[in-house]
Amino acid sequence: MSALKLSPFQQEKLQYYFNFFDSDGNGQLELSDLDGFMKKVLDFTGWDVDSQCARECHEVHECFFHTLMEKAEKGSDRINLAKWFRMWDGLIPGCMSMRNFPVWLRLLPKSLFRIIDKKGDEKIDAKELADFYVKFVGIPEGNVTSLVNYAMEQMTDHGKYPLTLDSYNQMFANFLIGRTPYGPGRFIFGCFEHMVQRTEFQLIQGPSDILQDPLSEFKRLQIAQHSPQTPNSLVKVKFFRAA
Repeated sequence: MSALKLSPFQQEKLQYYFNFFDSDGNGQLELSDLDGFMKKVLDFTGWDVDSQCARECHEVHECFFHTLMEKAEKGSDRINLAKWFRMWDGLIPGCMSMRNFPVWLRLLPKSLFRIIDKKGDEKIDAKELADFYVKFVGIPEGNVTSLVNYAMEQMTDHGKYPLTLDSYNQMFANFLIGRTPYGPGRFIFGCFEHMVQRTEFQLIQGPSDILQDPLSEFKRLQIAQHSPQTPNSLVKVKFFRAA
């Protein structure tokens, strides 16, 4: 078996993302983890189990888990960390933004955005991000204020741009694609600052990657086609390099 092309930092991020879904902590992703994940989502958001938000979130992640199982070995109903790494090792090369990933993955950041955006005003503010870091990710409350202030500063270019779904999609793409710990994607879950020396430089980021309707995309998974899109906006985003 060939060596992984993922960088060590990508592996660290993706291991965290694996554990994010492994609700029973047994080192395997299986369909039973979906129930535990959804319970955590409902506890955090306060959504009623029969609400539209809860149903959409469940359908998006049910699709995700079923697709994972399809990528497991024949006859297996679970995927371990090694297979998880192999899956991403095949998906990430050549991707420049979320629109380059399959639809079943492009739905995930929009769903997570809705989980964090408790006010439902189509943007994430510092209080909502702090709430997510503490209550969902598990970052100690005493450490979160300075982290959130810095995260919001970098994800909004010092407040020039709101943290909308458009920009959040770009951050999430950087979380998956970024090979070094100096991009804004590390703030998706806020737990990778131990890897960073903070030195800033600016990059002009390309087109938006908004999916308007996750359920319609979910229902078209089997026939989804990927069409090239013409960049229609330029958004300033902070990226980072080592000092």
